[in-house]
Parts: sequence; structure tokens; C-alpha cells
Amino acid sequence: MTRAIILSGGWGTRLRPLTCTIPKTLIPIVNKPVIERQMLLLKSAGVKEIVLAVSVMDDVIKRYFKEGENLGIKIHYTLEKHPKGTAGALKLAESYLKDDNFFMLNGDVVLNYDMEDMLKFHEKYKGIGTIAGKTVEDPSRFGVLIANNETHQLLEFLEKDEYSPPNGKIVPMPINAGVYLLEPEIFSFIEPNKKVSIEREVFPKVAKEKKLFYYPISGIWNDVGKPHDLIQANILLMNDLIKSLDGNVKNLVDYSADIHPSSEIHPPCTIGENVVIHGNCKIGPNVVIGDNVLIENNAELSNCLIYNEVYISNNVKIEKAIIADNCNIRENVIIKGNNENLVILASYVEVISNLELIAPKTISLSVCHHEVVRESMK
Repeated sequence: MTRAIILSGGWGTRLRPLTCTIPKTLIPIVNKPVIERQMLLLKSAGVKEIVLAVSVMDDVIKRYFKEGENLGIKIHYTLEKHPKGTAGALKLAESYLKDDNFFMLNGDVVLNYDMEDMLKFHEKYKGIGTIAGKTVEDPSRFGVLIANNETHQLLEFLEKDEYSPPNGKIVPMPINAGVYLLEPEIFSFIEPNKKVSIEREVFPKVAKEKKLFYYPISGIWNDVGKPHDLIQANILLMNDLIKSLDGNVKNLVDYSADIHPSSEIHPPCTIGENVVIHGNCKIGPNVVIGDNVLIENNAELSNCLIYNEVYISNNVKIEKAIIADNCNIRENVIIKGNNENLVILASYVEVISNLELIAPKTISLSVCHHEVVRESMK
């Protein structure tokens, strides 16, 4: 097994306005696009060629990854001109994947686990497909896996609208993690030139033939369907990356960062390349700062994501927010989310001095790209 396919064509509607200017699969997770994180993990498991099934903003994805030379992986592309569903997108890549088993990933999940062990599991049980699953406290948002715990055989694959909790009580259940290991036989279950869902139409058929198995993920997993999920996924992976390093490492700080000695960094934080942080700032906890960011004096940041090329002026306070690339935040601005409801600034937003952007209790506060915010929003 040396190949994989990543479904990279979603609109990312629930992540707007962030995805108005960038494909969902290029959203950064600890300063690397989510599918780049996936590709590096696949590479560590021996994958040498990856098919990116693209659609929305395909030119942006192709321009970023090219043919994979910077990652040491050969990248192929298939273009889905009209929605074909998850299995239909897979069918388009049959010519690349027909000779051996292969990984298939949804491009909107953050994970960090031993994929080589999943391959050994798959080859041991000799199924047509192996689905990676993760037990979560509330499975109602996801497809649920009903499996035989002794044989690991997958008995039922229920999409989220097909699952009813026993006695109406939500209990922890393994859910579909959006990572599969498949044999080329899977293509015989997919009708060509049709819109087909692998979850709703293909996997139930394979399960009936007793050829579908469940692999429990022991490492981290998080989807990035909503903005709050995005912050949680960054925190989860950041902590996992820090844990894998020397025990004295508390933050991920690039060597090129210039941090004034009077500023405080409260772990865990990630600080990217060529970041400048001036005096008396308080950064953290749970902050990810991208590359080429300038933060002036007396700024306070916590539980937020700051993308590349952002300018943050004096006396700015940011909490529970996502600030996209090339934003300009003037002095004495307060940006504050409310529990899971964040403040989200899309690319190239400018916030004028002395304003407050406070998310309400019921919905996130979002500002579209290239807007200039001239009055407070509460």
C-alpha cells in the first residue's frame, strides 16, 4: 500500500466567512493546512502517492501543493465538476487506486495516530474496508458505528439522521472518523457517472457481506465542521505535538520569533515564523499565531487563532476569536467571543481604534473579508 485519496472538494459552509477566500481543506491547523497535516501523517505510514479529489477553489489547492515536491509525495488531482458524493468522487480516482489497497480520508478531520497500525489491522482481518472510529461522548452529530467488539466486524453503519440513542439517552459511542482503508474491490460497489454516498449506499452493502471492519483510534481526532471545532482541533493537536517533544517544552515557538522579555507566554501556545511581540503582552493560554505577525505593546490574547500577516496594535484584547490572514486591528480594540460563539474576522478585515466586538450568547459574530469595521458590535 503506497497510495491514498483525500476528499478535498467541500464548500465549508459552516466555516464561513473564513472559507469565502480559502478552501476548507487549506484552513490552518497549528500553522499547516489541515490536509497537509493529513498528508504528512500518511507519509509516515509509507504512502508515496496521494490523490486530491478537488472541486471548490481547486486552483488554489493546486497552486499551494503543486505536484507535492515540497512534501516528498507525488500528488495527483481529480476534478469534480458537479457534486458526485463521497463514493462518486472516489470513483473518479479509480485509475490511480485500482491496483492495491489504499487510505481514503475526509479532508476536514484533524488526527494524529499510528496509521501504519491501522494498515496491519486491515491486512489481518482481510476485509474490503476498514473504518476508523473514535468514541465520543455525544455521537448525535456524527455517523455511528455498531460493531462486534470481539470480531471487530462492523454490523451497521448509521448516518447521524438514522441513529436514535437507546431509551432516548445519549451515551458514548464510536463514530465514523472519516478515515478508511479500502481494497480495490470497493469500486465494484459504486455505479459510475452517478452521485453516490459511500457512507449511505456503499458501506451498508459491504457490511451485509461481512467484509467491513472497525478500527478504534487511540490517538487524537477532531473534525473542523464549525468555528468552535476549529479552535478545539488546534488546541488538541498543539497539546499532542508538545507532548511528543522534550518534557521541558511548553510551547511551540519558531526560532525566528522576536518576543520582548517583558511579555508573558502562557502555555500552550504556538508562535510562527518571523513573529514580533512587543513589550508587556500576555499571550495564552491556547493561542496559535501564524507567520509574519506583529503584535504591539500591552496586547492580551487567549483562546484564539491568529493567521498569517496580521497586525495587532497597542492595548488590544482578543479572546475566543479567529482572526484570519492580513487583518489589521488598531489600538484599544476589544474582541471577545461568548462560550462557543466566537468573533470571526475573515481575511483583510480592518478594525478601527477604540471599538468593541463582542459576540452575543446565541450566535457567533462574523465580519466578511475586506470589510472595515467602523463602529462597535455587541
